[in-house]
Parts: sequence; structure tokens; C-alpha cells
Amino acid sequence: MKNWKIYGIIITVVLAVVVIGICVYAFVFRETITEAEAQEIAYEYAGVSEADVTILSIQKDREDREYEIRFYDDLYEYEIDVNYNSGRVRNFEKDLRDNVNINQGGNNQTTTVSMTEEEARNIALQRVGKTSEEVTFTRVRVDRENGITVYDVYFYDAEKEYELSIDVNTKEIVSYREDYLSTGNNTTTSTDYIGVERAREIVLNHAGLSSSEVTFSKVELDVDYGFATYEIEFYYNYFEYDYEVNAVTGEILKYERGR
Repeated sequence: MKNWKIYGIIITVVLAVVVIGICVYAFVFRETITEAEAQEIAYEYAGVSEADVTILSIQKDREDREYEIRFYDDLYEYEIDVNYNSGRVRNFEKDLRDNVNINQGGNNQTTTVSMTEEEARNIALQRVGKTSEEVTFTRVRVDRENGITVYDVYFYDAEKEYELSIDVNTKEIVSYREDYLSTGNNTTTSTDYIGVERAREIVLNHAGLSSSEVTFSKVELDVDYGFATYEIEFYYNYFEYDYEVNAVTGEILKYERGR
């Protein structure tokens, strides 16, 4: 009889501990911040309004207990992580968008660039001693490097691929790189390439989308040991598309679509 009483006490204590543990877990790990509230927190932290931005993705990371929110406005792309228990911002990133017109107007937009895209192209061409007819541009965009605003200008001719960064204020070239497009016995030249515009058409047709529906974040020619591909990334609604296209045949070598 005495043993049954002891067993009863032990069972009661165990059940009490389990119930308390469940209550503590529910209190500590409960989601007190909704997705909509997390968005509002992110907008306020970034200093933007909901009407001026476009959402790229909202993901819930249960391991870190936070909402990972990505969106962009006319000039910048933001990535903000908001803890869904406390509502505290855990991570904040803000970068200039690819291919953005940095001189455009708009509310609360005071960032200006004293150099035009055409000027950046001309400075780059003068540096390598080429004309616009002799090269194909794969990227001309504003970026931030080492605390200064620059134009990244990437292009290639029949023999080489060039990458330059130009300070938008001083108009000086702050970095320069060139590589041969082919090595060894590989005789493929840029005249064999399908071109950036054709590569864009191929991936858009594959995705069933038009250029007016998407936002391109990357369109680059990559030549590795003489094998050339176009690396293309773009956004549509909440999805990110990632393609790799054979620069000669137009064959899609890689395709990824995710949030």
C-alpha cells in the first residue's frame, strides 16, 4: 500500500513537471509577432512606407525564430530579419539595386550620381582603347565599394573580358581587370556568342514571362577555361529565378526557382 502511495506521488510530480515545461515552452517560443506586424517593423526600421516598396520574399526561420523579409524600392534592395517573439530587428542589409537609375526622383530620394551610364561606358572604352562597336557590354550598374559609389562596367571583345570600377565623383578608374576569353587550343571567340539580349529571351521564354514582368538582378558573361556561359538572375513576384546558359548554343545548363 505504501509503495502505491510513493508511485502516485512520483507520477504526480512527473506530470506537474511536464505541464510546467509545456507552459514554459509555449511562453518562450510562442509567436507573438505576426507576419504583417513583422513587415511593419521592417518598413519602419528601413524608413520606407509599404506603398513605396515591392516584396520579394517573406520566410519564417524556425531555428532562429525570425521572419526573413526581403523587399525593394526604386533605389535599394533590403533584407531585414525580425524576431517573431520580441519583434526585435536581428539583421539589416541595404544595397543599391542592380541596373537602377540612381538619378531618378521620388519621395525622400536624395541620392545623386554625377556620372551618367554613357560617361561610364566611354571612360571604360577609352581605357582599353576600344569603340562601342567592338565590344559587348554585359553589366553597367551603380554599386558601393569600400565606402565609395562606383560604376561597375563589364564587357568583352573578340579576345578579352574586361571589368572596371569607376568612381562616380572623381571619374577615376579605381579597379581594372582583364582576362582572355579562351585558353589552350579552344578557338571559340565572342563572335560565336548568342549575345546578352538573346540569352535573356531564352530564359524568359523558358520561365513563361516577359521582360516587363521581371526585375533582373544579374546578367553576366562568365568565361572559365574557354567555356563561356551567361549567368542570369531575376525576380518575379515572390520568386527568384537563377539560370546558366551556354553562350554559344543557347542551351540552358542550370535552372533554379525559389523563394
